[in-house]
Amino acid sequence: MTPRSRSRKVLEVAVRADLERWGIAEDTGLAASALDLAARLSVPDIRPAAASMLHAQLRATLAELAKLAKPEAESGDPVDELQKRREDRRKGA
Repeated sequence: MTPRSRSRKVLEVAVRADLERWGIAEDTGLAASALDLAARLSVPDIRPAAASMLHAQLRATLAELAKLAKPEAESGDPVDELQKRREDRRKGA
């Protein structure tokens, strides 16, 4: 595998990792679009103008997907801690 083909594969892997981290299934339309864009950017002889447009669209698509991401719990947030304790008490009641 050449360094260039390895770097193209990295883009697809990175998009999949983002989707997994955000809790978004790959079979949704927007996620599938992002994966398709990453795959199209992986073709060996892509023209610079096409690559530029595809990169711009991929960035826009990932930005939209990020808005749909499941919120990550922040450790040590007092409000979250209080809410968790209340939920635990309710479950135990």
